[in-house]
Amino acid sequence: MAEHKNFDSLLSTIGVGRWTFLMFAPYTLWALLLPYFSLGGVFYNPAVDHWCHVPELQNSSWTLEQIRNYSIPWEDNGGQLVRSQCRVLERDYEAVSHLPWSPELVTTPEQAAALPSRRCHQYEYDTSTFASTVSMEWDLVCGRASLSPFFQSFYFFGTAVGEPLMGLFADRFGRRWVISVSALLFLLTSVTSALVPLYSLVLAGRFVLGALHAIIGPAYIQGMEACPVNLRTVFGLLATTPFALTGMLFGAWAYLIRDWRTLQLVCAAPTLLFIILIPFVDESPRWLMQKGRLQEAANNLLKGARWQGATLPTQPELVNLLEKFRLESADGGQEHQQITRNEGCASRCWRETTLLVRTPALRRITIGLFGCWFFTGVTFWGMSLSGTSFSSDPFLYMVLSSLMEIPGYSGFTPIVARFGRRFVLSFNFAVCSCAILTILATPASYTWMIFALALVGKLFITGSYGLLYLVSSELFPTTVRSRGLNLSSMMARFGSIMSPFVIKLLASTYWWAPSVLFGMGAGLGTLFALLLPESSNKPMADTVDQLELLYGSSSRTSSSNSIEKGVASPLTAPEREGEADV
Repeated sequence: MAEHKNFDSLLSTIGVGRWTFLMFAPYTLWALLLPYFSLGGVFYNPAVDHWCHVPELQNSSWTLEQIRNYSIPWEDNGGQLVRSQCRVLERDYEAVSHLPWSPELVTTPEQAAALPSRRCHQYEYDTSTFASTVSMEWDLVCGRASLSPFFQSFYFFGTAVGEPLMGLFADRFGRRWVISVSALLFLLTSVTSALVPLYSLVLAGRFVLGALHAIIGPAYIQGMEACPVNLRTVFGLLATTPFALTGMLFGAWAYLIRDWRTLQLVCAAPTLLFIILIPFVDESPRWLMQKGRLQEAANNLLKGARWQGATLPTQPELVNLLEKFRLESADGGQEHQQITRNEGCASRCWRETTLLVRTPALRRITIGLFGCWFFTGVTFWGMSLSGTSFSSDPFLYMVLSSLMEIPGYSGFTPIVARFGRRFVLSFNFAVCSCAILTILATPASYTWMIFALALVGKLFITGSYGLLYLVSSELFPTTVRSRGLNLSSMMARFGSIMSPFVIKLLASTYWWAPSVLFGMGAGLGTLFALLLPESSNKPMADTVDQLELLYGSSSRTSSSNSIEKGVASPLTAPEREGEADV
């Protein structure tokens, strides 16, 4: 039997099979569910045409267009005269309601300009595309239009809060426990928020759903921690494909179901399948090993070996091996543990807060990933929610933009394997930026070209999004991997919070705003990507010490070999002094 030098060598012996796929299953099912809610603003609360309701004319023989011709004033919008969405002419509608329609009743723009008008008291909506939306139900238009983007932003507010919490809970209580509890809460919240009668309760539900969205990070890490190192690139990138498939399905479901409450209830149904699967999924053996739960870790590894036809040492031998690996990767050794035990509560809190910037290599990785995730969030979610900005057909835009995510998530796999993570990540940002900014120079009449450029931008920013999950899981050490990934992903949520306001409010006044902001965001992402070290074909670090050995200024050619042997070099004297100061 081959000698096992570290935990990754055990996974390589087990290989890939049913057990590996089962460890990835929670992430895959979660990815098949989340786009129905993270992209919810596109179909639950889209922008629809609206105008003032004139009750005195509703029982007349006039058509809707005739009523609007008589009652709605004209407004200048970018040099074009359009019907007002928020004002109605002050006229004696009772006096004409019994009359048949005649061409003389048409109100010309000149006549309308001479007549007084007032704000609407009631609204009518164009139901030719959507039968019912959130904005229709609570009149989130005109004077209340600023409340409409909160439907989408509250979801991202929730993810921003949930990311650090889910990462902390997953590192402390385990990946499987957090995933199980979150699935139950998600089902309950998604159903109740589709039935409540108050907009404030809907927003509260969106916030909770957003917070639970963050479990995607621990679910992804659970799968990656059970994957052999030589297949992490393939699994890490292909695992994001379900997002694209769900986006396409969302466009199809929304085309068939035009009522937002019914649509959300239908989209919540797959959560039941997720809950049924959870009891059959094991806890991450790598996390169990780090927590000293060696018997459980050994049992899960032996189960994986048995399912996949591999041979591992006997359970007592495997427990001893895991204990050896755990001790060799103990962060900072006995001296570090003694310092930690002697710290007060304030010192421990400060240490936890500054953990991701504690050493030079970890600080560089954290800053680079935070920047990449933030500008990816701004651009990706901006492009995903911009169906009405870059296309006249929101269903077609959703289907095709989601279709672009399939090559975006999986098509870059051989390119990443050939050129590495850092180069491809920065290249994707750069191409996306160029495509979106080119829209500014494209004549408005070239709708097909604007649509194509938007899809190109979506393709490459999707490639960045999928790659960031892989890079983050590789660069952060096991001891803080969930926390690091979730905090990085939280930065994307801060960026995504901005997107609905850009699309719903800013774009209505400045047509060029989405292209400028999303294009510049992708351009800045290029610079942050260049800060990151290359992690291709390198082992996962279990501790901060190992991370410094791999990517720190003192890293050597033999650093990977040192980690493969399970060696965690102690901190140098200056580094220890810096740790003690913290």
